[in-house]
This record gives sequence, C-alpha cells and structure tokens, in this order.
Amino acid sequence: MSKFSTPELTVERCTNAAEWDEFVEANDGSPFSLWGWGEALVTYGHDRWYLVARDGDRVVGALPLIYMKSTLFDSQLVSPPFGERGSLVLNGERPRAATTALLERTKELAAELGVDFVSLRGSNVDEELPDGFTRERRFVTFQVDLQEGSKSVWGGLKESRQRQVRQAEDASLTYRVGDSLDDLKQYYRLYLRSNRGHGSPPHSFEFYRTLWEELAPEHLHLGMVEREGSLINAIIDLSLGTSVHQWGVITDYEHRDLNGGSLALWRSLDRACADGHDVYDMGRTREGSGVYMFKKSFGGRKVWYDDVHHFPNGPVDLPDPDDETYDRLKRVWRRLPIPVTRVIGPSIRKGISL
Repeated sequence: MSKFSTPELTVERCTNAAEWDEFVEANDGSPFSLWGWGEALVTYGHDRWYLVARDGDRVVGALPLIYMKSTLFDSQLVSPPFGERGSLVLNGERPRAATTALLERTKELAAELGVDFVSLRGSNVDEELPDGFTRERRFVTFQVDLQEGSKSVWGGLKESRQRQVRQAEDASLTYRVGDSLDDLKQYYRLYLRSNRGHGSPPHSFEFYRTLWEELAPEHLHLGMVEREGSLINAIIDLSLGTSVHQWGVITDYEHRDLNGGSLALWRSLDRACADGHDVYDMGRTREGSGVYMFKKSFGGRKVWYDDVHHFPNGPVDLPDPDDETYDRLKRVWRRLPIPVTRVIGPSIRKGISL
C-alpha cells in the first residue's frame, strides 16, 4: 500500500530527499532523522520507509523507519537504528492528528512486513498513543545546557573532571578536528581496536564513509586526540538545529590513564558552544554504569529516553547489550584478530539496531 488515509490526513512513503530534509531541519528534528543517516543504513541492505503525513499538499509530520530483516535477530521496524534519538518530527500544526496517522500506518506496515517489533527510539511523542503502542524507559542521557556559554559549561564540570582535562593538556596531548577521508580512516582503525576491547562487532567502513560523505562537515564533527602523532581518543558528534548528539566515542585503552577521553569530550562541548547550539546530548546509557558516571561528571541534566514500542504478535525480548547471554560471545570476540573482526563484524552488527 503506497498511501494510507485517515479522515484528516494522508500518509505516504517519501522518496524526495530534499523535501524530507527541509521538513526535518525546519522542525528541529534529530540528525539521526536526516536523509543522509538513512543513506548509510541502506548500505547494509536495509529498506527505508520514510513516512510523511500530509494535510493536502503540506507535510505536517514525518517518521523515519528502517526495516531490518535478519536471520540472526528479530525482524524489526526501527527509528533510528544505531542512533540515539529519532522518531516523529512534527511541525506543530496538527500534532495529534499527525501522530495518530503516522503510528496507525506504522502498525499497518508492521503487519504487512511481518516484523517482530517496532521500536521508536528516543521518541518525543507527547500525544496519546494509539492502541497497540507502549512507552518504556530503559536508557538515560545527560543534556548539557550550552546557552550560557563555554565558561558556564566548564564551571559545571566536577573538579576532578576539570583536573583530568588539564592533566591531558599537560601531558602534551593535542586535539584537532578531522577534516579528511584519511582522518576518518585513522578513526576507523582505532574504532576496530576499541570495539574489540568491548567485545562488540564493528560497523563497516562503508557505513562510516557514507555518513562522512552525506553529513560532514555541516552535521558531522570528528574530534581527534593525539599523542606524538598517534590517535588515542576520538569522538563523533552529530548536530542539527539547536542540539548536538554525542555518538561515536572510541579509546586506545593502552593510554587510558592520559585522560584523552575527558579532553575530547570537553573540546566537543566547547565547540558546540562556539557554534551556537543550545544543548549537548551525551547519548544513551544504562543508569548507574561506569559510562553513566563518566557522563554525569560533565554536569548536565539527567533525562530519560522515552522509547515507544509495538509488538504485532505479542511481546518479545528487546535487544539488550548487557544481557548476560552475550558475555561468552564478548569474551570470544575480544580474542579475535582485528582483520577477522573487520571482515565478519559488519555482517553481525548490521542486524543489531542498538
């Protein structure tokens, strides 16, 4: 079915990248909702279902959905895979009607595709949900207010974190902005090592290269911390409108004691202030984890992500990186040679929507 109609609105699949991005950018959507993010997802063979709700000729709502069909994992409709926050983008004209129309079409699409679940991650759905949809809070973030400027943000850091940033600078670590494909390749080499240390399969380089080509430099920023010319920490931020989202943080664990991670995140915050953004989102994490405590030390307001789910055939277990059943697999992965993880990792990672 190409179109779905309610008494008030028509919902259809959008194929016009310019129209899509114009609406997302005009209504303070997430960078994970941009067309370019979808281009990277398509490199894995996933099917893009970017839905728009129209009132006549006017777009009043949008919902970026990706159909992930997997033999290893559940089939799913996700907004957005691999990202922090996506889901509905509304222009405020008819929010309730647009929300209902888009979610009802999503429910219909889920049945047509035979998916196991629908997940709208970091949803900003304030309206009442249609039958069959539920809200759940599993992940938390910290949002740093940037509007008072860099000096105020620095003052919000814990003294111990300020001290670590200064120690990193005193250790002759250098920070620079990555601006070339060669810089991205350096990032990817360290990313492979960092992910192996986590016991996690990596994305493909094609995925990263597509993000780079589609989103940099306007929406994608690469910060690099080096020691004597070698990359030891890096961070990818994604920005759009008022907000910046921390996304790709990597570390050389042999140099962890040099506090390059603290320096990288501080410089990201400083840059976001200079660029005139209002808020820096630290990205989703589990409450009480080590990463949670690290992010908390940079100040910011604790905010829960509201995820919206739909289970066409009854509840199923959602992906959970902390599930104990993965512990043995993680231990095995940490022992694999990097060239092996680079070859086989993306075929696994592409089916994990987290």
